Amino acid sequence: MDLPVIIKTRLDELSRLCEEHPQYIPIKVAARFIGANEAGLREMIFKGQCPFGIAWQKDLHGNRVFKIPTIKFYLWFTNNAGM
Repeated sequence: MDLPVIIKTRLDELSRLCEEHPQYIPIKVAARFIGANEAGLREMIFKGQCPFGIAWQKDLHGNRVFKIPTIKFYLWFTNNAGM
């Protein structure tokens, strides 16, 4: 079965994104890739509503840290197929 061109294009973009960010994908980059608002994505990650992101409160002042492991993002986007 041949993949539609748009699907192949998006998977190629995902591969480039993973090559550019092999450990962690910056929030800004991930938000742009999935067409999300950066602040909204941060909130979803912090509230545990985002399957590919992790977050924690860094100190008592409320400073928060966000991480998107590249492999988790890749597997989420490809529905764990890994292609």
